[in-house]
Amino acid sequence: MVHDPDNATYQKTAQSKPVKYIRSYPVLKCDDAETVDGGPRTAHLHLSKANRIGTGNHSYVYRAPLTLPPPLSAHSPTGQVTVAAKLSYQRCTAHGLLRNEAKVYDSFPKHIQEEYCGYDIVPPCRFPVPATAVVPKFFGYYLPVNERGDVLDNHHDNCSEDNPCDVDWPSPILLMEECGNPVEPSKFTVDQRTECFSLILRLHYLEIIQGSFYVRNIMIQPGPLSVPPERRNYDTPSFRIIDFGRGERWDWNARREGRQTYFAIRNDRRADFVHRIGDEAYRARKELLIEDFGF
Repeated sequence: MVHDPDNATYQKTAQSKPVKYIRSYPVLKCDDAETVDGGPRTAHLHLSKANRIGTGNHSYVYRAPLTLPPPLSAHSPTGQVTVAAKLSYQRCTAHGLLRNEAKVYDSFPKHIQEEYCGYDIVPPCRFPVPATAVVPKFFGYYLPVNERGDVLDNHHDNCSEDNPCDVDWPSPILLMEECGNPVEPSKFTVDQRTECFSLILRLHYLEIIQGSFYVRNIMIQPGPLSVPPERRNYDTPSFRIIDFGRGERWDWNARREGRQTYFAIRNDRRADFVHRIGDEAYRARKELLIEDFGF
């Protein structure tokens, strides 16, 4: 249930009561399991325009308290956790980008969302970098449900970013871990810039393209996250790559075209994808002020 007194979700009329949303991604094994009382597992998300923490080309991001479904509870005074909630603009292409971002997050292997101890070697970086998560934890992509119980997953197949149209659809909601503020590479040490660069390289090794690499899409917060908040600081920061609205995985090409057609065009598609990876790595080096030293 979404508590939205400011109508941040763009309902057709402002709602005094909570609005129902249902999770589309990810699909979990426990979804069909019965709860203790036999009812649905219901969390409560609290949105407020006063808590907006980010504005992009196609979406707003809000810091939002989340009340977990019983028997879950957080170790906080209110029993709530805080998440980042991403909502689309009222353009059909904005909805499409948010849906694609959710698809990318849902496809991530779990290990790139988790913290580890130790270091990695990530060529062409010649020196070890911390073995951290690459992307925020993904808490789900949720679609609105109308009064008739219909799940609203609206889209326009024939529109493009160059020719979008305005819509009055309520926004889906993408929930993820809040990861701090955009980086400022000019203030970083060589090691910190290298660590940021290693994150995009690790995505590329998984044959994933972020799609719109800018420094505003790498976040920094005090770390390490393995210790309590009061012991974290910017001497040991935590970095994450965000914004996958234009992201893509190589293996989607096979699923999109079908196996027989896929092999007929594989070489051309593969060459184009590898070229795009190279372009993105080059852009990342420029954005992060990466010099040749250490590479």
